[in-house]
Amino acid sequence: MNKPKLFKRMISFVLTVSLTLTILTSSTINVFSLEEQDLTSDGMKLGYSTLNGYTKLVLKNHNMKSTQKTAVYCGLDISNPYTLVLVGLFYLNQNVDLDKLTKDNSYAIETIAKLNVFLNKMGVKNKKAEEFKNNVLSSYENIYQSFDTIGIYIFEAENQESLELMNNEYVDFVLVGGEVPKSLKDMNFDGKTDKKDALLIQKYLSKELQFTDKDENAYALYASDINADRSIDIVDVTDLQLQNIK
Repeated sequence: MNKPKLFKRMISFVLTVSLTLTILTSSTINVFSLEEQDLTSDGMKLGYSTLNGYTKLVLKNHNMKSTQKTAVYCGLDISNPYTLVLVGLFYLNQNVDLDKLTKDNSYAIETIAKLNVFLNKMGVKNKKAEEFKNNVLSSYENIYQSFDTIGIYIFEAENQESLELMNNEYVDFVLVGGEVPKSLKDMNFDGKTDKKDALLIQKYLSKELQFTDKDENAYALYASDINADRSIDIVDVTDLQLQNIK
């Protein structure tokens, strides 16, 4: 494998873990198309905003039970060269299956648990996660998973609490459900990416459908970029329609 391709795969793995294995879950996006720019502070913040937007829109568009599993990410600094090298080594030594990682929740949790142990043994610290655990998580009763080094916590929370946690100083993003969604290229939140989403993307392009919330709009931009070329246009609509021709 040549070095540029290997580096892109390492970046993909780092981002997949840091975004709780969700930002790359759509089958319509190439997980190896990511670039170094995605590891910048602004790039990561945009990813977090996208996931918060997803959560906000899911809660708005679905009649969900008031209390459910919630995943919270308290950012490990993956821009740190030492941490990045360690994550890359883990990826290579464990022969991580990126495709399975983004589609199989059990495999994702198992991989995160192994990485959490490895980073902890190598002396990596996550101050933000430590503060969240001591000052916020301690007030919740039903805690299902705690990955203190990576900074991922899965616990039972009320929907309103999930929304409020997005503004917590220790939290980067919140994901309701606590596991990998079926699709993140999903404008109508039915778990599929199909012609119904193409219609909503058309409305979004024509500004018939608009989102005033910054996070919600970040998600709409991401979900509408079907061909992952970082540009939203009629080509995305056409690509999605062609994908759904029987």
